[in-house]
Amino acid sequence: MDFPKRTNRNRSSFLFRHAKELGFGVLAVVAVIIAVLALTSRDGGVSPSAPAAAAPGASRAAVPNVDIIGDSYVAGSDQGGYGPTNWTKIVGSRFYSESRPVDVNVIGYAGAGYIVRGSDKFTFGEAANNGLRSTSDLVLVFGSRNDGKQDPTAMAAAATELFARVRERAPQAKLVVVGPAWVNEHVPDFIVADSRAISRAASAAGVGFVDPLSEGWFFGPDAKYIGPDGVQPTDAGHQYLATKMYDLISKNLPAKATP
Repeated sequence: MDFPKRTNRNRSSFLFRHAKELGFGVLAVVAVIIAVLALTSRDGGVSPSAPAAAAPGASRAAVPNVDIIGDSYVAGSDQGGYGPTNWTKIVGSRFYSESRPVDVNVIGYAGAGYIVRGSDKFTFGEAANNGLRSTSDLVLVFGSRNDGKQDPTAMAAAATELFARVRERAPQAKLVVVGPAWVNEHVPDFIVADSRAISRAASAAGVGFVDPLSEGWFFGPDAKYIGPDGVQPTDAGHQYLATKMYDLISKNLPAKATP
C-alpha cells in the first residue's frame, strides 16, 4: 500500500514549510536587533526614553526663579492688574530690560489669606503646596487683608506653618514676607493686629518682614491708586506696587542666583 510513503512526504513538506517560516522569523528578529544597536550606538548608548542622569546642580534654573504667593493684590482684579498691567509682569519686564531676566511664578488667589480660603478654596499654605517650585531662589509672600479679624496666636501659627512649608518645598530659596496693605491711613485695628502677628512669626523664623502699614503704602495721596470698589489697586496701583516690589526683589534676590 502507498499510504506510508504519502504520509512521509506530507511530513517532509510540513517540516520544510515551517523551517522556512522560522528562518524568516529569525531574520526579522536579527534585523530588529541590528537596528536597535545602531540607534543605541548613534545616541551614545542612551535610549531616547531614558535620558542620562543630570550632573549635580543641573536641575537649577538657568535664570533666578522668583515665586510670589498672595491674594488679588498679586493676581489682579477687575479694578486693575490683569495681564501686562499686573505688578508682577511689570517687575519681570523691568528685570528683562536690564538684562537681568528672572522667571516669575505667580501663585495668587483672590480672597486667600494665611487662614482664610479664597475663591479657589486655597489658603496661602495650600497655594504653596499647589504651585511653589522646588527650584525657587526667592519666595515672596504678600498679604493679606482677607484674613480679617483673627486670634493673634492663630495668625502667628498659620504664618509659622507657611514659612516652614516654603522652606521644606524650596529649601534653597530666600523667603521674604510682606504684610497686609490697606487702602489708606485709616487702618482697622484687626489688620494691625494681623500684621504684628505675622511679623512676630517671621522674626521667630528668621524671615525678613516688610510692613506696608508702617511704610504708608496707599496712604494719603497714594490712596488714588485704589479702585472705585475701595479695595483693589487699579492699573496705576499695580505700577505703584511694581516700583516697591522691584526694589524689594532686587535687594533680596540671592547673588549666587544672578545669571
